[in-house]
Amino acid sequence: MASAVEVAAGRKAKTQAHQQLEGKPAKKAATAKAVKTPGKPAKNAKGPITRDNTDKLWLYIWSVQCPEAEIDFVTDRFKKLTDRPLRRLREDFCGAAATSAYFVQQHKENVAIGVDLHKPTLSWGLKNLTKDFTPEQRERLILLNKNVLDAGPQAQGADAILAMNFSYWIFQERETMLRYFRSVKQSLKPDGVLFMDIHGGYETTKEQQEPRWIKAPDGRRFRYIWDQHKFNPVTSQTQCYIHFEFEKGPAMHKAFNYTWRVWTVREIRELLLEAGFKHATFYGENEDEKGKGNGIYTAKTSYDADASFIAYLSAHG
Repeated sequence: MASAVEVAAGRKAKTQAHQQLEGKPAKKAATAKAVKTPGKPAKNAKGPITRDNTDKLWLYIWSVQCPEAEIDFVTDRFKKLTDRPLRRLREDFCGAAATSAYFVQQHKENVAIGVDLHKPTLSWGLKNLTKDFTPEQRERLILLNKNVLDAGPQAQGADAILAMNFSYWIFQERETMLRYFRSVKQSLKPDGVLFMDIHGGYETTKEQQEPRWIKAPDGRRFRYIWDQHKFNPVTSQTQCYIHFEFEKGPAMHKAFNYTWRVWTVREIRELLLEAGFKHATFYGENEDEKGKGNGIYTAKTSYDADASFIAYLSAHG
């Protein structure tokens, strides 16, 4: 059974063979494909990784993101729902836009729009994740330093909008979350789809942390720590951090911090329907013959009461 402390913001499902590279447990086991992130680290690869010779955004990408697995699920599900290929993607709360950058490279007609409030992170992604891009690919990656509640005209007309990594949990009041979902629906094409991931299970509210060794693409190691630091049962507000420790030198404490509300699947589905979507679907991970997650997510109306699980949601119509 998956432990909630293994679930970091942005972690995508992966095969057990790649757990040391990047990971996020799904139901009872973590499964999917290895990370393939655009761009290459700018720092030298000699000697151990330390706080002084690396960048926390590279550490984050190596630890918790898998654009390939995410895009595989989204493009496949979009085609099944709409009977057409996904060509225009909007990634809300995109950070460095690793998923958007990956999507652009998958087809000559793919356009990605990343929306985020933090301009320095957007600039970092543009500098570091597009080094192998052709000029034509670069034109198809649009990064907007905007609030997702009012992303502007360039963010309109998307085939699909992603709100992954639980980042939408930053909206702690029901009215604000409803406003966001309504703005998303207005931004989508008539047959467009909203995709999200969600963390569930009774360990989502447990105060705990867990360290895990991560192997960077060049083979060097560092320690990643997901810290569910504080939970308020009155408001459902949680305070979480990501720390990094190294084989040599000082640690990078509170490299990333998250103040969220822990939302349940039912609460989010009800809000999506209230926002005007006709369908709000939960996708849970299936199991293999040994009772472990197999990386295949299908629509479900019930699910096991696991301690911790990662699932997907879609909304359309």
